[in-house]
Amino acid sequence: MEGYLYECASPEFEELARVITDLFPEQTRFVEHSADDGTPQLTVHWVAMRFGATARRIALTIAITPAALARYRALRPRLRGRSYAVLRAYVEAELGSLEELYAKGETVPREVTVAPGDDFA
Repeated sequence: MEGYLYECASPEFEELARVITDLFPEQTRFVEHSADDGTPQLTVHWVAMRFGATARRIALTIAITPAALARYRALRPRLRGRSYAVLRAYVEAELGSLEELYAKGETVPREVTVAPGDDFA
């Protein structure tokens, strides 16, 4: 897909980024990085046009628990479909929550975290 930037050191995280790419506008960056405890995370950086008259830079961090991430990595690639569906559901729900905040006239945060739990893998 053109217009997206993937900065992922591991193929698994780039794969996860590509699963949710279509939920975001072009020019979105998907960056793999380490949390304070060393656990890898994926952060999505995009410019949201739908939360006001001006564009807002928003960062959505996907923090998968270490145990769930280990189970995901142990799955054969063709068995990862459920994990993809769970990830999409979490991200879609968070985007919906941001839209609800905006609709209520509340401030949309610039940084949010999504933490898929044991249902991820």
